[in-house]
Parts: sequence; structure tokens; C-alpha cells
Amino acid sequence: MAIHLDVLTEKARIVTRAALARYPSIPERLRKELVLGTYFEGTDRVFELYCAGDRPQDAIVLTRVTVSAVTGEVGPVEVLSEHWCGSAEEG
Repeated sequence: MAIHLDVLTEKARIVTRAALARYPSIPERLRKELVLGTYFEGTDRVFELYCAGDRPQDAIVLTRVTVSAVTGEVGPVEVLSEHWCGSAEEG
């Protein structure tokens, strides 16, 4: 039996927040555009924190984490900090 999506989302939120605490803050211009997306890969749920673009391929993904819908096991959080850290456009 699969674990409810709300439970998996909360697990992803907690580990993502902890991972982001190790990086400079996401600039306000990006924070106000953040979206949490979820997609299914077999029995896993992949959670992405991103800024939407005009087209799906234009989205700027900031973090990604996979959570098993069967066991609740959480994979490592991938933080794509190059989208806001050390950029000339940072602000």
C-alpha cells in the first residue's frame, strides 16, 4: 500500500528545507515565484522546487528529492545552487 502523498510531501519539505539551510538564501525575486512540483517515477515521488517558465522546459529547478511511496525512504536532496549562488544576476 502506498504512503499518502501529503505525508511524502511533508518529508520532502523537511529535508529540502534542511538542505537549503546550508546555502545562501534564495533571492526574493525567485522566492516569490517558487512552485513545488511532484511527478511519479514508478513507486517513487519526485519533488522539485522550481520557478516556472513560459514553457515547461524554461523552468528553473532549484531542488529535487525523491521519496519512496512504498517505504517512505527519502533520497538525497539535489540542490542546484548555481541558479542563485555566485551569479552576476544575484539580487
